[in-house]
Amino acid sequence: MTTTGSIKEDRCAESIRKREIILDCAATIASSGGYNAVKMRAVADSAGIAVGTLYRLYPSKAHVLVAILAREFERIGAERDWTATAGSSWLRVEHLNARLCREWHTRPALTEAVTRAFVFADGSASAEVDRAEAVIEHLIGLAIAGGEPNPRHHRIAAIVGNVWLASLVTWVRHGTSAEDIAVRLERSIGLIIKNAESRQA
Repeated sequence: MTTTGSIKEDRCAESIRKREIILDCAATIASSGGYNAVKMRAVADSAGIAVGTLYRLYPSKAHVLVAILAREFERIGAERDWTATAGSSWLRVEHLNARLCREWHTRPALTEAVTRAFVFADGSASAEVDRAEAVIEHLIGLAIAGGEPNPRHHRIAAIVGNVWLASLVTWVRHGTSAEDIAVRLERSIGLIIKNAESRQA
């Protein structure tokens, strides 16, 4: 006989599966048409679910796209061990920054879509926004620490993360080239990391 616990587990697994399908479909739409192409009905149709089901899982377009942003950060975080790419904090963060910037450059329409959603998201999507910020902050913290980050690493990572996200917004809003933004980021992040290291010395 099926237990109540197993029924709940099955429902949870099904919800997770549906969420992943929704994010996959929305990302595909955004990758070809950008922010304006992502319509909730189009996402639901592509995912093969009812619009009501989509709204139950993701109440708005912003919820969907910011969730994609967090998932993209997680995907890049899982690509390699970012604590071991180089022997110094600065170089490890630079390797991570280069990878993130390469992602912008190769998928500009998706980047534009998730960034606009991040900027325009209202308070109802605060959980998704907080998660995206937490994921990138932890990823940067790992690179800074060369291992599990401590509170100091997290503080530095929060500053770097804010600079990184602000640069992403600048790129989308003002049409600055990805190459120019990458150079500015490299300089800014270098100053932050080196200043933090000099204060610790």
